[in-house]
Amino acid sequence: MRLSDNIKFTVDQQNSVGGDDCKNILIKGDNKAILPELVSSYRGKIKCIYIDPPYNNGDSYHYYNDNTTTSAWLKDMRNVLSWLKMLLKKDGSIWISIDDKEMAYLKVEADKIFGRDNFASTIIWQQRKTRENRAVFSCNHEYVLVYAKDIRTFKKSRNLIPVGKDFIDSKYKNPDNDPRGPWQSVSASVQAGHAVASQFYTIISPAGVEFNPPKGRCWAYNQEKMLREIAEGNIWFGLEGRNTPRIKKFLANAKIGLTPETIWAGENYGTTDSAKKHLLSLFPEITNVFDTPKPEELIKQIIEIASNKEEYVLDCFAGSGTTMATAQKLNRHYIGIEIGEQMSDLVVRRLNKVIAGEQGGISENVNWHGGGEFLYYIFDKNRKDNTPISHPTPSNQVHIKQLNFLNLFEQYAFEPITQNSMIRETISIEYKTAPFHLRQPIDISKNLLICNVKKDNLEQYLDGSAKIYYTGKRFPTTVALNKLYYFMPYLSGKGIRDLYYIKIARLGCRKEGQENEDKKDLRLVFEIEYVAQLFDVYKMVKLEIWRTFTDTNIEKILE
Repeated sequence: MRLSDNIKFTVDQQNSVGGDDCKNILIKGDNKAILPELVSSYRGKIKCIYIDPPYNNGDSYHYYNDNTTTSAWLKDMRNVLSWLKMLLKKDGSIWISIDDKEMAYLKVEADKIFGRDNFASTIIWQQRKTRENRAVFSCNHEYVLVYAKDIRTFKKSRNLIPVGKDFIDSKYKNPDNDPRGPWQSVSASVQAGHAVASQFYTIISPAGVEFNPPKGRCWAYNQEKMLREIAEGNIWFGLEGRNTPRIKKFLANAKIGLTPETIWAGENYGTTDSAKKHLLSLFPEITNVFDTPKPEELIKQIIEIASNKEEYVLDCFAGSGTTMATAQKLNRHYIGIEIGEQMSDLVVRRLNKVIAGEQGGISENVNWHGGGEFLYYIFDKNRKDNTPISHPTPSNQVHIKQLNFLNLFEQYAFEPITQNSMIRETISIEYKTAPFHLRQPIDISKNLLICNVKKDNLEQYLDGSAKIYYTGKRFPTTVALNKLYYFMPYLSGKGIRDLYYIKIARLGCRKEGQENEDKKDLRLVFEIEYVAQLFDVYKMVKLEIWRTFTDTNIEKILE
């Protein structure tokens, strides 16, 4: 499916440079609404994602206000990261810029979404060289959190840091004039922790010297393979054939480069100040350029490690357009999303300058002389036909999207439907065990959902220790998740008694977190917190789950 087939996306020909088959895309709109729409076209196709989201540092900038609560900020980040995970290729990676204020909280959320095993590293980038004397500490660095979709495949596919000819010549020699070319030698022994008996034997060199593996080590090959490697000239014993055996590794077969390190100095990878000077040189007539741009040198390093030519790079917080400009110069396809006015003020104009051959940033380093194209899309989430793009819906109109869970299960498999989740983690309910002795009163007008609990799960609901409830597969499709509030378990043969608070509603699986969980049996999952015992004894009610959510609140139950 092409993006142009989705009626919510309309090409702005006036701001585009390219035809309908162009693979470089800019989209003006809210990434939280746009990312779900991209899944049908780009699921599993993006090799590298870089995002520079608002840091929630309390400041106000020319193009955006960066001040909200941590819980609201994390909710937005959880939403965005969950959709981005769906877009990544199996060997893809995501790189997230952040500073000290929210870094630790963001990492916990990212660990939950991508898995702690898929955390690759934290890059420390020197974003300023000058000293800030007004602060308690002069903070000269930011972080880039790096996660892989699958860490094993990412490790195999990620690129090494290029090295020069002098480095190669210092490592690879050809003292025996091997016709296969230069080589370097590595140890023929390895640690013996997982060795087998066939890796312990004596090697006799061409000069007749006997060698046994050092204590605590064994030979890398069994004896049969070692003899074959010696016969094929792949084992080096020194010019006189008397040295400890070493394995020859040929330059012709080597993947040359250095493993990326985690400290990136501003001298090599640019600073915020150098990035802003670059923007000012591009737009000398603009008084307020983007306040916190990233330098092309930093993004170049990320893109070159994480992707190859003509693979997709995505940035859903496009900002001043550095990711797209760098991707254009490095011959990558890209998707850039931005809700702010800088999309037209800066990003489109900047890319036009890049296509024209502007020589700032990394241009000289990569021998950039211009070229390329992009399509500019305007996104309207409310558009339902091919009529002209409508004006935004007035803020006083509220639209609640109903869910068909059975269809969602089939469409999204194991991925979280965070766009349609309910998250209300910040409210803390304090209570005593006696009925109605709440320090925080019950709101009797809030919706109350009553759901059946099967006999094999009764114990945790009898003692009030339940933390999670998973619905049946035919849970009502009429439930709007953002209105879920209170929950009462209906115990078979007993009725209702205890009140819970729904903290989170999301997609999960049956028996989640238990020894016999079934990840293929998808359900709606409630993360719940015990509030109080509403009645002294259980009360029998007529359980009509298909009506309780829309028709029932606590007041009706108390009546």
